[in-house]
Amino acid sequence: MIRQVIKSHAGALALFAALAIGWTWPLVLHLGDSVPGDPGDNYSFLWNLWWMRHVLETPGLEYFHTSHLFYPFGTTIADHPHTALPALVAATVLKPFSIVAAQNLLLVTYVFANMATMYALVWTILSPAIKAESTEPAGNNTTRGFCAERRQQWRAAILAAVIFGLSPYLAVHLLGHFDLMAAWVLPAFALALRRAVHHGSNRAALAAGLVLAATAYIAYYYVVYQCLFTIVYVLAWAVRVEAARAAGAPTPLVRRLPLLFSCGAAAFAAVAIGIVLTGGTVMTIGTHTISARTPQNALTLFWLCAFGWMASTWRPRLRARWAAPSALPRAAAVVALVVAVFVVGASPLFWQAARLIARGEYVTPDYGWRSIPRGIDVLAPLLGHPLHPIFGAASERVYAAVQANYIEAIAWVGVLPLWLLVRTRRYGAVPEETRLWRIVGLAFLVWALGPFLLIGGFDTGLKLPEILARFVPFVANARMPGRAMVCVFMALGVLIGIGMSAVTGRLRAPAVQWLAIAFVAFEYWDAPLRLTSLDHPPVYRTLAAAPPGSVCEVPFGVGDGLSGGVGSQDRRILFYATQHAHPLAGGYIGRMPKGAAERYTRMPVAGALLQLSEGAPTAPSPEVADSPAPCRYLVVHRPASSAALLTYVEQLAADRIARDDARDLYRLR
Repeated sequence: MIRQVIKSHAGALALFAALAIGWTWPLVLHLGDSVPGDPGDNYSFLWNLWWMRHVLETPGLEYFHTSHLFYPFGTTIADHPHTALPALVAATVLKPFSIVAAQNLLLVTYVFANMATMYALVWTILSPAIKAESTEPAGNNTTRGFCAERRQQWRAAILAAVIFGLSPYLAVHLLGHFDLMAAWVLPAFALALRRAVHHGSNRAALAAGLVLAATAYIAYYYVVYQCLFTIVYVLAWAVRVEAARAAGAPTPLVRRLPLLFSCGAAAFAAVAIGIVLTGGTVMTIGTHTISARTPQNALTLFWLCAFGWMASTWRPRLRARWAAPSALPRAAAVVALVVAVFVVGASPLFWQAARLIARGEYVTPDYGWRSIPRGIDVLAPLLGHPLHPIFGAASERVYAAVQANYIEAIAWVGVLPLWLLVRTRRYGAVPEETRLWRIVGLAFLVWALGPFLLIGGFDTGLKLPEILARFVPFVANARMPGRAMVCVFMALGVLIGIGMSAVTGRLRAPAVQWLAIAFVAFEYWDAPLRLTSLDHPPVYRTLAAAPPGSVCEVPFGVGDGLSGGVGSQDRRILFYATQHAHPLAGGYIGRMPKGAAERYTRMPVAGALLQLSEGAPTAPSPEVADSPAPCRYLVVHRPASSAALLTYVEQLAADRIARDDARDLYRLR
């Protein structure tokens, strides 16, 4: 049966393999010497793969805690993008390859799998409708019609796969966020969950729980999105919400509310405009100082009054009911089984998190109401593909003009996909599935918009639901709202696939549909891919053969994904650490240990190196030290070191044991 399935879909799978190679070109030519993107987070994922291999080869080590970073106190990597499952694959199945080649093979496989799983999801959604047509009386015309419907379903599923698997969202995250490239877990989870919900299948619910548990060892963000998808999809399937205007005449008080709210909205709008035109002011009333330098607070009050006016004018009344008598028990059973399997499968991570919380070491973002990561801009769907080989440069300039980081605020869906979404909205043989996926797409779009509505880089003051996510435990660590666009692309692919499977007229012609697939691939193209070449400085070969001992890289630094870090932020040292295999003092990780910079500042040698690397003109006095030096070896990168830093190293009691064109290797006496 599996062989028959593969044979039936071999053409689609071959196309996805070719697209995966072409879309990531020329990565296949540099599997062992380069990684995608600019120097940065990509080094961290190489270190993950090396660490898993080192743990499996060294008895007594555990993967989720390491002293090979932030030596001597070490750090957890449980709340870091640890990619434990891909690292395990790289350490076993891909063990014959170097960690660089293994990582690149994983990335190309991800691109293929993203398309393949999305194809499977849409094919499964469309299959019942096609099968229903096949129950008509047999005949040559019926058989030919059924085959034509199958071929159209095939093309619709391929189009959906291209929309999701080659999306600009994945293109920009291929530049360094390798964990987010494993987006195949999202359609795989949706495929299992929808089957469990629609058919009451315990086997499908078990599969959904296993995918959710596996995702916990791949990408933390996608665990959060799968949980949100479960809530939205199951509720949309089980509950029907009806809206109607309240019956009866309003009370005298309610009749006055629209006028009151409209006056308030006009007043706050005038205040906001005045602040913009005059630059605002600062007022002192008694012992209180009121600052009105920006219009956002006035705009927030304006929006509240506007919504109050709409509610008091329309007086909507919402009524919720179960879709069927069996909806609640089935939904509860499916969710319970998914959660149970997930808890068991992800229990090692839960245990690590519990230990961190008990020790007060669990790191989570701490934001104010405005100092919070932004989401996508309302204009972002019009800003183009910033990595397109033809139009990318112009798109980058537009993103810069609206002060948006295109990696975290990408929302370009393309001209043709947007047109197809509108053009095919009335088609589709599965209207219930269309309704569900419209709700899913809208929910994730609202999430992706972030904590407040942005238009052209301007904060309109309208607070959105995502602003409350920082109060939800664990969800707060999924801090970049724009990444929810990955699920918007998934919903977009499903909706367009459903529409294209039943479209009529010229769009039904096979040549037109293949042309649409090719044009979407062109709109989403990002090759040639930017690559970072990897080097192997000779001093690290000498260090690899040296006796055990920890290493301080000079310039010295610590950093994570929540702050700008302290000292040097050259993350290449993570890759160099995979070459010499010694514990590294300092380093970089997704969530830095609390007080790491302060602890190093109080250590001999490391404290001076950190402050000089931060830009201090002279080394601090040695009296600040209250613990032993954390390193036995120093690797000094001469071109990146200041004169004061080089002078300090020369004054240390250290022997130089190796030298190349850019680095010196010292051993402290």
